[in-house]
Amino acid sequence: MNTGSPALIFLALAIGFLGSAAIFGPMAAFIAESFDTKVRYSGVSLGYQMGAVLGGGLSPFVATALLACSGGASWSVSVYLVLCALISLLSVYLLAETFRNELSGVEKEDAAVP
Repeated sequence: MNTGSPALIFLALAIGFLGSAAIFGPMAAFIAESFDTKVRYSGVSLGYQMGAVLGGGLSPFVATALLACSGGASWSVSVYLVLCALISLLSVYLLAETFRNELSGVEKEDAAVP
């Protein structure tokens, strides 16, 4: 981004948005499978919203503080983004696979609609 070249800036943004699109596609199903059926809606909503507040809401403040502490060097923000990405990858890796698991929390009486 510091190159000042519009073509390189566009390329960096395009690559970044491609990565975002690849994440947001399967994210809903992946997060929903992490919760029991009785608390799925609440769990997904709370987790997603807290992630948005903590990850997206605080990032501008952290980036501004990093820029101020590093004398305006953008590498400090890049390191912050890489660390956030590594934490995200570790979190996804540590989540349990639910592919072959039965849906839990569904009782036979709950499944039948009168």
